[in-house]
Amino acid sequence: MAVAALIGTTAITGIAAFSPRQADFASSGLAMQSRLRDDILAALQEKGVTWLILSSPEMFCARLQYLSNSSVTFSGVIGPYRCGPPSPKGYPAATLAFHLMQYQVVLQAWSSAPA
Repeated sequence: MAVAALIGTTAITGIAAFSPRQADFASSGLAMQSRLRDDILAALQEKGVTWLILSSPEMFCARLQYLSNSSVTFSGVIGPYRCGPPSPKGYPAATLAFHLMQYQVVLQAWSSAPA
């Protein structure tokens, strides 16, 4: 009886430990991050880097607000200027950071659905 209980416990523990649900969950989060990165790059490519260099922080912030919708929120930082809140903890997010002339630029997008 003890051997059967040990085998049953081991089998249940193995099923729980190797459940594909966790792998599926991680895969879905990575897929969302990839889509969010694509959204950031598309937003940057649509107006171009020249527009980013020539626009004021207010124009930059207005553009990010315009791109945000019910499923994706954009925020950004150009040097000392910040627009939009940072991504909430537990939400899939993607960040693109680079130097543009003398400024550090950070673009961030996150999904409105928690992970």
